[in-house]
Amino acid sequence: MRIALIIPSFLPATGGAEFVVHNLALEWGKQGHQVCVFNWLTADVTHPEANYAVSRFKLLRGAPRFGYHRFPWSGYTKRDIRKQLNVFGPDCISAHMAYPTGYYLEGLMPGCPHVITCHGGDLTKFDWGFRKKYPIDSILRTALENCQGAIAISSFARNLMEELGVSPDRICDIPNGVDLERFRKVVDFDLKNHLGISQEKQIILSVGREHPQKAYASGIRAFSEVAAVHPDAHYVLIGKGTSAHAKLCEALKIVDRVTFCDGLYGEDLVGAYHQADVFFSPSIWEMMPLVVLEAMAAGRPAVVTNVSGSQDLVSSGDNGLVVEPGDIRGMAESLLSLLSSDGLRDSFSRAMLECSENYSWDRISRRYLEACIGE
Repeated sequence: MRIALIIPSFLPATGGAEFVVHNLALEWGKQGHQVCVFNWLTADVTHPEANYAVSRFKLLRGAPRFGYHRFPWSGYTKRDIRKQLNVFGPDCISAHMAYPTGYYLEGLMPGCPHVITCHGGDLTKFDWGFRKKYPIDSILRTALENCQGAIAISSFARNLMEELGVSPDRICDIPNGVDLERFRKVVDFDLKNHLGISQEKQIILSVGREHPQKAYASGIRAFSEVAAVHPDAHYVLIGKGTSAHAKLCEALKIVDRVTFCDGLYGEDLVGAYHQADVFFSPSIWEMMPLVVLEAMAAGRPAVVTNVSGSQDLVSSGDNGLVVEPGDIRGMAESLLSLLSSDGLRDSFSRAMLECSENYSWDRISRRYLEACIGE
């Protein structure tokens, strides 16, 4: 079967949606399908494991400023997408981001079944979301109503779709997935040695680029309370731009207790998860965080906030601890309870590994095809 995936940007741009599309394409390729990722960023295959093609469609300058749905930007891009799809001849299409790609497809009527996955920026009304910037609610509703299935990656995504006016029976609940084999693999990487941290330290780990939704400042404030009573605790933040919080660490007098790392990749990142004593996500908002899934696949006990996606993955007291976003004291107490109890960490670790079986990319990719064409 020929499967097209359509997304605004793609690897080497690194975001949650880009990695979801990469992994879906990878799995469908493994299953014997012919796959092509269409995007407006690149025509190059940039991932070393890629077994799929990549094609670039055209975007007229000014579209991000004035609106992808407005004349002449909309028609220009739709014509190029139609041309490329006609050449590829897909049997089904997986579109990612209801705006603008889902909107493009709704206008094209591509002639084969398609599903649309919302990833956050197309649904939320936060300052960084499209609905805040453009009056597009009716466009989103029409696009999601007229596809084979509107994919909700979390309970919050479903709620936002229903509030938008999308019929509940049009919505398919399919979460993001994780590469179980990759994140369960034991690798030869010493995180503490790599970052110059004493071997006796207990590691609290956060992963993800700097962004207001990640609320790393709250996480650092919570850690400062941990550091005050737990001399062996050390906080590691891995992600581009996280060092922007260095001054806060200076103010809290915990500079020697916090390490920022712009990025670890491949087996080094896997090793970082495995060598963390606790995974920590202080976010104020998520849709379906891949990093929590990665921590789950690595069997890491977690402290997460009660936000979308995280609350679907972590059940407080069963496989981790859940606290309210912004609750500094609650975060600190939860971190301390895990750091101080080997038994609790081991129990949560086993539970995380068991839960992760439900999120393999093989299983998730097959659910996508079932939603699109019933296979």
